[in-house]
Amino acid sequence: MELVSPGLGLIFWMTLAFGIVLLVLRKYAWRPILNTIREREMYISKSLRDAQHIQRELAALEKAKESKLKDAEKLRLELLAQARNEADDIIRLARQKASADVTQMMEDAKRAVEAQRKSVINEIRGQIALLSIDMAEKVLEGELKDKKISADLVNHLLDKVIMN
Repeated sequence: MELVSPGLGLIFWMTLAFGIVLLVLRKYAWRPILNTIREREMYISKSLRDAQHIQRELAALEKAKESKLKDAEKLRLELLAQARNEADDIIRLARQKASADVTQMMEDAKRAVEAQRKSVINEIRGQIALLSIDMAEKVLEGELKDKKISADLVNHLLDKVIMN
């Protein structure tokens, strides 16, 4: 039973040994261990603050990114609308120009047709006049052979001229 009830000498030597170990530990190990623990604590604390700061910065950057994306989307939509408007304007102007060109071509064609028609009419009139003169010459030749008929014809024509 001696193990369960230690003697006074054993307690004394155990206490003395524990005290010496404690003093040695306090002198050589306790401060460096505490300093290392404090440094580690400060490092962890600084890391946590940095992590929170980085988290706030990331949140701010995320908001800025979302804002930039919205602005970019809005700008894209505005540019698309502007491009559509410009395309519509270009198409409208091209249609107007084409319509004006067609109208001008129609007017030119009408003028050309009218000029051709007048030219043909004048040519036909000229040919009719020549034919009329030839026919009149032949008729008059036949009628003017007789002096009495030619005198009657001249008198008749003079009467018509005087009446008009």
